[in-house]
Amino acid sequence: MVLACIGVTFVASYIHHRVILGIPQTELSQYVVPFFVGSLFGLLISHLIRLHRALKQKEKELKELALRDPLTGLPNRRILMDFLGFEINRANRKGTPLSIAFVDIDDFKQINDTYGHLVGDRVLKALSGILKKNLRSTDLVGRYGGEEFLIIMPETDLKTAVKVMERLRKRIEETHFEPVGRVSVSIGITELRAGDDMNSVLGRADEKLYQAKREGKNRVLAG
Repeated sequence: MVLACIGVTFVASYIHHRVILGIPQTELSQYVVPFFVGSLFGLLISHLIRLHRALKQKEKELKELALRDPLTGLPNRRILMDFLGFEINRANRKGTPLSIAFVDIDDFKQINDTYGHLVGDRVLKALSGILKKNLRSTDLVGRYGGEEFLIIMPETDLKTAVKVMERLRKRIEETHFEPVGRVSVSIGITELRAGDDMNSVLGRADEKLYQAKREGKNRVLAG
């Protein structure tokens, strides 16, 4: 389309100078042809610049997608593990507390079986929004897998983490999830201890989560 416009401009310029103004063709070529070539070259450069910018933007979007859970938009497990490793090292170096929590939707399989997976996905997305909205700016929440989320709370001791998670549990319990109604979560919390590595702290939080499930669900357990 643009090339056609340049071509029309070239022809129009040629007619104007050659026919109307009566400029000889040899003299005319000194002006019109360079104009046409210059316009075409400028167009190609402009197109290459736009193409380069579009490719860079697409590369940025692809990198962002690789770091996000596609359903909820939360950081994925890879980012969670990188962040947790960084915070464990920082807590050990500075001697500051670090707490983590696993949050798991109670009876999520029943939700999927009763209402279908599309509704189950809607519950996951709605819950993700609640988690993001009700956590502190210093905390990181991401989807760990399935209906399970991991919350990393830097510079937070166990007592404070329990208060934060209990407030979050109540907020979720009070929310109406259309068309399911009420949904509850079980939460297992632990604090980084001396000698802990990533596997040990995750394992302890996971144990507390499943203890909360065994003891009746819809509760927060820490240890």
